[in-house]
Amino acid sequence: MNNKFIGYGSLINHQSLKETIKDKKFTPVIVKGYKRIFNLEIREKGKTDILNLEKNKSSKFNGIMFEVSEEELIKLKRREEEYNIEEIEAYEFNSNKKLGKALIAVDYFIGIDHDHKKPNEHYFKLCREGAYKIGKKFGKMWDETTYTSDNLKISDWVKITQKPS
Repeated sequence: MNNKFIGYGSLINHQSLKETIKDKKFTPVIVKGYKRIFNLEIREKGKTDILNLEKNKSSKFNGIMFEVSEEELIKLKRREEEYNIEEIEAYEFNSNKKLGKALIAVDYFIGIDHDHKKPNEHYFKLCREGAYKIGKKFGKMWDETTYTSDNLKISDWVKITQKPS
């Protein structure tokens, strides 16, 4: 049996996805009722950036939906071991048409570190480049629906932190 799974951070980058499972044909989607936030997680190896979700009725974000086998789902669960896997409704990116249920990774146990204001540069680029490779419209929405932990939209954060050329 195949499951539908939604990636919204590093999983939207094909190279990163291929580190866990084979590259997938995907559908760009929108998820409603959550806010995507860069967060800091402390692990045994040290601190690492993650993208996490916070329930928020007025928010939405974009991601990619792809089918996975039971074996691939186990690999994704191992990769996202800190997260809960839960079922949500997915909507088609361009038409907003309801596509049905899909699985997504959310970590409720790691609170958002609101003092961690700057995403890790490598992780930020990995996620953002993946979004823009899907398309300019998709990338712009990713910028508008992703936040730093101190609640600054990534689109605004990029403007503030970009160095003049």
